[in-house]
Amino acid sequence: MASYGEILNAKRDPNAETESLIHFILIVLAIFAFFLSIFTFVYNGVRVDGDSMMNTLQDGDYLFMNLIAEPERGDIVVVHTGRKEADYVIKRVIALGGDEIYAEDGVLYRKCAGETEFSVVEENYLPEPWVYVNEDRPNSFGSKAEPLVIGENEIFYMGDNRNVSVDCRAANYGSQPIENVTGVVTEWSLSIKGFLTSFFDLFTAAVPES
Repeated sequence: MASYGEILNAKRDPNAETESLIHFILIVLAIFAFFLSIFTFVYNGVRVDGDSMMNTLQDGDYLFMNLIAEPERGDIVVVHTGRKEADYVIKRVIALGGDEIYAEDGVLYRKCAGETEFSVVEENYLPEPWVYVNEDRPNSFGSKAEPLVIGENEIFYMGDNRNVSVDCRAANYGSQPIENVTGVVTEWSLSIKGFLTSFFDLFTAAVPES
């Protein structure tokens, strides 16, 4: 009489086992292709080079940017300045098209498009009081500046380290067309930037971004 194990072995279908293995491999490949497409067409990595975004971002931090997100006020963005093919900066969006901004005594005021009154831009991310004024560069948006209206479909950006960074009008950048925004830095990568930086430090070297 055949044993129980022999009966089970006799009932096994080699073709079924092969099909199960193929299905498993296809599922793994589909998952891999999904994440590959996400991190090719939706998210891309960026490494910070410079101190203009301290203390929010440190030199060498590694982050991910969303390539299809529309920038909003307060977002950190990567912008192609348009001067050279590889000339990018990473800054914070202060105003959008139609907004009006001015600064007085180190306080930034903004009147959003469609509004009638200015309000203080809450900037808890600034590492120190904003006292920067560069008389040699009239395009610098110093701690005191006259009202400036942002053009339609443009953005105005500044660095968080205001006493070191200059705004987007410096060096003839000009207020940037919104189409020059390469990506919006994601909140989730900001929350784990220490881990991301340590991880990618194992594989990559710093690439200038500003």
